[in-house]
Amino acid sequence: MRGVLKLFCRRGWANLLVSVSLLIGLMVSNPAFSAEPTKENVPKSTDNVFKLGEVVVSTEKETKETPSTITVITAEDIERSHATNLGEAFRFIPGMLYRQSRTKNEYYVSLRGFSQENVLILMDGVPIYEPYEGLVNLADIPVQNIAEIKVVKGNASVLYGPNALGGAINIITKKGDTKPNFSASYQISDYNTHHIQATHGWKVGNFSYFIGASHKESDGFKLAEEFSLPADVTTSMYNARTNPLALRNTPIKPDDGKRENSYYDRDAFTFTGSYDITPNHKVGLSVEYYDSEYGVPPVPIYREARARVGGAWGFDYFPRYWRFSEWDRYTINLIEESQLGAHWRIKGRLFYDGYESTLDAYDDDTYSSMNRIGGPPSGRSSYDDYSRGGNFYTFWDGIPRNNIRLGFTFKEDVHRETFAGSPEDRLRSYTYSVGLEDEIRVLEPLTITIGCSYDAFDKRERDQYGQSDETGDDIDALNPMIGFNYVFSPAVNIYGSVAKKVRFPTMRNLYATGVIGPTGDPDLDEERSINYELGGRLAFAKQYLFEAAVFYSRVKDMINFDNQIGRFEQYDKAILAGFEMSLSGQLTSQLFGKLSYTYLNARTDSTVTIENSNTPSLVYEPEELPYRPEHKIDLELSQKFSFGTTIDFNASYVSESTYYDHADPVNRRLVAKKDQLNDYYLCNLKISQDLSHGLQIYIAADNLFDEEYQDIFQLAAPGRTVWAGIKFNL
Repeated sequence: MRGVLKLFCRRGWANLLVSVSLLIGLMVSNPAFSAEPTKENVPKSTDNVFKLGEVVVSTEKETKETPSTITVITAEDIERSHATNLGEAFRFIPGMLYRQSRTKNEYYVSLRGFSQENVLILMDGVPIYEPYEGLVNLADIPVQNIAEIKVVKGNASVLYGPNALGGAINIITKKGDTKPNFSASYQISDYNTHHIQATHGWKVGNFSYFIGASHKESDGFKLAEEFSLPADVTTSMYNARTNPLALRNTPIKPDDGKRENSYYDRDAFTFTGSYDITPNHKVGLSVEYYDSEYGVPPVPIYREARARVGGAWGFDYFPRYWRFSEWDRYTINLIEESQLGAHWRIKGRLFYDGYESTLDAYDDDTYSSMNRIGGPPSGRSSYDDYSRGGNFYTFWDGIPRNNIRLGFTFKEDVHRETFAGSPEDRLRSYTYSVGLEDEIRVLEPLTITIGCSYDAFDKRERDQYGQSDETGDDIDALNPMIGFNYVFSPAVNIYGSVAKKVRFPTMRNLYATGVIGPTGDPDLDEERSINYELGGRLAFAKQYLFEAAVFYSRVKDMINFDNQIGRFEQYDKAILAGFEMSLSGQLTSQLFGKLSYTYLNARTDSTVTIENSNTPSLVYEPEELPYRPEHKIDLELSQKFSFGTTIDFNASYVSESTYYDHADPVNRRLVAKKDQLNDYYLCNLKISQDLSHGLQIYIAADNLFDEEYQDIFQLAAPGRTVWAGIKFNL
């Protein structure tokens, strides 16, 4: 509990606690703040939720889809927390950690210690990720069309299929309501940062639609303080061998103020429509298009030199100066649902999810030339990836006390890549899944859920360097699940589940060439996990809710990507165990509060081997899984005033996290030195004022106290960002 004790010893948190105490005291004691509310902080209507985007539950009947912990984030929650992209909506959710997780300026989320590759993310039921990486940068996903986000922690329904090792996240978009609505907003911040978005929705007869558009641009983000790399790192970069020799490496310079090359320019258009052909037959369509470009702040990569230095092989730091001159995503999702009689319902979905991107690797920090042919090479990489497939579900409750669900999913993943004019690489794989699940009401208060899925991964095609090559063996797995939910009363219930889950390797895990990144293994084993969970909820005093869950996951062959060396590591055995709990409720008629705590013990009993081409392999035995903080505390306060002002305050404390430093640049060796990143706290504040005719103005501050911190070794995180904005609702 050392991290928790440090939380209350640090001066910053002492100031924070005093500030929060004064704020609450002012809100509760001041008569002006205790006036009768015009509207309480109660959950909003779900009339604008595109229910066709659900995977398991009915469009008409809400049921608990699986005996697991489920957190629902609403559009109102997203707005209160001032989330400007999908990932930021997860910042203050127990068990979740949103951070920069890769050196390409990509932001991902982890769930109870499982990295994003092991969490299935869907948009209206469509898996979203770049097929090669198995990931999607959450900072690229706008929030203007999101109605709610359903986070299933631990054991998701078998109908979701494979690759949900640590859970599933389904983003449900908005649909039009019977009353037409229009909204527009504009906000501004430092370094020419401008965000504009507009939405419109309506339901006319049996047809409803919702349209959203946004534009975001910025020259970059602010640092809390000067960021510079150690002298031995910059010296290693300068001395590293290059090809041609005359084109020496340019060491990464210190940053002060704005983070170098952290700019972005993002446009998005979204559409959701549905048509009720009859009361029992509905069709839906969702379309998304994103057009982005952004910079990647320079980072040092420690890798094996491709040529001798001073007659000896070894490792050196190499600077990376990258920019995405293009990053586009386009998705089409067609859904059909029919009620066939009193007990039988079917739902089908066909989708296409495409990604096109261009990554420019430059010679130096002028970002003007790409002439290096080795050490590592510079040049332009073009990627053309897509996923296409479909799923079909049938739901039948014709047997008393049974709700039977059957699902089939199929997906084709294709990756096409060229680098600096080289022949096109082409990779293709198929993923299949069949899942059967029965929810049995054994007794009135007791429900048992039993299910099993058969999941298969077909490595279909591998063309690299202009020729076909072995794809490796195909993979399949049988994944059973059992769970229960016992309802003592409307205010009290407990639930639990045990399930076996699988995550198939990504194309990058299998086939990466090592030219500018890691080297893959076509016969890499799939990741497997047995997950256990026991949880419950207690509502009391008519306005408070206490929720808690204990979880334990035993993982085999866990794949970890090490940013410092740009290589994959695989752990034979890993344990992710802990608990989370939260207390929420109306502290007064207009003050809502929520306090959450997550404990995570992430350990491994494995021998890790990193093989090299010209230097001895590194063999070491890590004790902890890297970058998994042991403690996380989240606080949320939302105060509404009778005169139209709302104050939203969110805070998180994240304890120290272990990592393994693989660099010994002085001796040019690969090592494994256990170290820790410092703990940190983040506070966000938003103050909004409602004016007449649907007009609202607001100011907001992210990282209010300008905390300096790192989520990944040698990657500086943003400092304080202050926003001013205006929003119009009609």
